[in-house]
Amino acid sequence: MSAGLAGKVCVVNGAASLIGQAVAERFAREGAVVVGVDKVQHAVGAHTVQADLTDEAQVEEVYRQIVREHGRLDVIYNNMGLMDRGDHSVLDMSLQTWRNALDANLTSVFLSCKHGIPHLLTTEPAGGSVINAASFLAAVGSATAPMAYTAAKAGVVQLSRDLGVHLARSNVRVNAVLFGPIETPQQRAILERDPSVLQKRLVHWPMGRFGTLDEAAGTVAFLASDDAGFITGAAIPLDGGITEAFTVPE
Repeated sequence: MSAGLAGKVCVVNGAASLIGQAVAERFAREGAVVVGVDKVQHAVGAHTVQADLTDEAQVEEVYRQIVREHGRLDVIYNNMGLMDRGDHSVLDMSLQTWRNALDANLTSVFLSCKHGIPHLLTTEPAGGSVINAASFLAAVGSATAPMAYTAAKAGVVQLSRDLGVHLARSNVRVNAVLFGPIETPQQRAILERDPSVLQKRLVHWPMGRFGTLDEAAGTVAFLASDDAGFITGAAIPLDGGITEAFTVPE
């Protein structure tokens, strides 16, 4: 494993999830000082923080605390995401479900960018990388999609695009990752509630499989590293070709 993030202070928000843990472990293996942040109690990272990422005062204080303790900030990975069982068609969705989805999936990313990026700009030398977790569902229309979630993730993509362009000459890069189905017990359980559902989905997934946690972590680590120094304002698909497929191989 290379030391591509050696000495960099990397924040993983939403660190308690399996993807958050995988990214934190990859960052650490590449030499980073990892700060794990989540609403629930956890033990992810060399420095762990418990905070509600939808609460502006808490988010602002988290970043102040990190910079006080470590003296700098180089990478922010916003791994926030929440699906609500009441989130389906807008035609029969409650306003509270809509608000919950946007707060958890979009407002949290907005607050992290608002209060984290200024520290990237004041670190010497100024600059760094912000990676925001989005979804392939933000790039397609779906008859069965959770509509508040997908609208929020589309907002994450556009926010990343705008910030990437806005900050391009400040040496701060901002990108989104459009996650497809990554193999976790929770993801598999959702699709296996009806045994026929997963088989139907697999037919339309060009690679015919889930992505792995290692593949997810590797993609985020690449975007965090200087190897991705000319990539900003991008929405990187990590979906095994799903969003590009009209027909799939036999």
